[in-house]
Amino acid sequence: MKNISWRLAPVAGALAIIAAALLWSVDGLFLRPQFYVLPAALVVFWEHFFGFLALSPFLYVYRRQIRALSRQSWLAIFWISLFGGLVGTLFITKAFFAAFAGSVSFATVVILQKLQPIFALLLARLVLKEKLPRQFYLWAGLAIAASYVLAFAASGLDIRAIDWRHSAALFAFIAAFAFGSSTVFGKRIANHLNFRAVAALRFALTSLLSLILLLATGAFRSDLIAAYQWWLLLLIVFTSGAGAMFIYYFGLRRVSASAATILELFWPFSALILDYVFNHNYLNLAQSLAFFALLFAFLKVSVLSRHSLPSFSARVIRGQGRGRGLGFPTANLDRADLDMPHGIYAVSVGLGDRRYGGLMHFGFKDVFKEDVSMEVFIKDFSGDIYGEVLQVKVLQKIREVRRFENQDELIAAINGDLQVLEALGEK
Repeated sequence: MKNISWRLAPVAGALAIIAAALLWSVDGLFLRPQFYVLPAALVVFWEHFFGFLALSPFLYVYRRQIRALSRQSWLAIFWISLFGGLVGTLFITKAFFAAFAGSVSFATVVILQKLQPIFALLLARLVLKEKLPRQFYLWAGLAIAASYVLAFAASGLDIRAIDWRHSAALFAFIAAFAFGSSTVFGKRIANHLNFRAVAALRFALTSLLSLILLLATGAFRSDLIAAYQWWLLLLIVFTSGAGAMFIYYFGLRRVSASAATILELFWPFSALILDYVFNHNYLNLAQSLAFFALLFAFLKVSVLSRHSLPSFSARVIRGQGRGRGLGFPTANLDRADLDMPHGIYAVSVGLGDRRYGGLMHFGFKDVFKEDVSMEVFIKDFSGDIYGEVLQVKVLQKIREVRRFENQDELIAAINGDLQVLEALGEK
């Protein structure tokens, strides 16, 4: 029973991403239209700056983990801040502002923004090397198709009719790439850093980048913002801004990047429901069928994402011998940058022509230390294997890495982990 919470983790992650998408729908329908007379960059700066103020305490709480981030992780943070934070938010805001002004239809903006999963799925395959069951792509395709029907069955808009020369269309296309790529690189950093710190860093860097843009263009004028708009900006911080991003990164750590981008398609579904509730716009037959198809696809995606655990090769390197002192000698591996969530895992280890059951620690040596390590305890094996290459297949996440008060507690936890390993048939 002790590992049930981790079996349910992908479901919790899926629900968190859906909740964030619902908040983004509320933003698009009720909050963002109140700012369309302002420069888009000005809106982006203030919503991110206020969000940074709300999340800044986490930069201190997780300061040691932040200092320990690799160059790759910092590049991932910069990417999600630049593209997911500044470029994506700026261009989708500019595109919707154009729609509010009546120069382009909302359908044109939304259909182009829905290209986001295409970018994310391709990048997840190329960057994160995600290998998902073939059925995943079937349900992903169904979710994408259903979202199109939900959004456009009433208008009958044909993607071939889009005028790509129109600036709003280009804005939405750029936003789709920015958000899609941000999902993938957000997954990279969410694997290695607490989601609270990820959200705080993203808002901090996006605030800085948008401020530089405003100063460079001479658009930094707070006198343009009315009193009621300041209050709305604060509301955005705790709902569709920092609040939604906080929830989103909580979910992103628990599902694959591919699953996350499909789950984000809850946006058209929730937007249509809100439109029905508040504006009394009804779903037609095609949209109703798409609604049920989308819900079913969401369920299948959240279940299949549990099976996206990797297999990899790693070389054994010398460690500090802490495990041997506990009676559980471990092999330290040279793959501390692997793109998967930190935790304790049940694994199958290949050495030569034999396979062994084992336990893998991946993450900070404890929650207050800066060093990230990957080490494997190989059950029923002894010998000197320094320099050897192990073939590791991850079977299941057992628990989070956590701090123990004493060695007896740690040894008891390891024995409990071994029971999980034996229950999987890895004797």
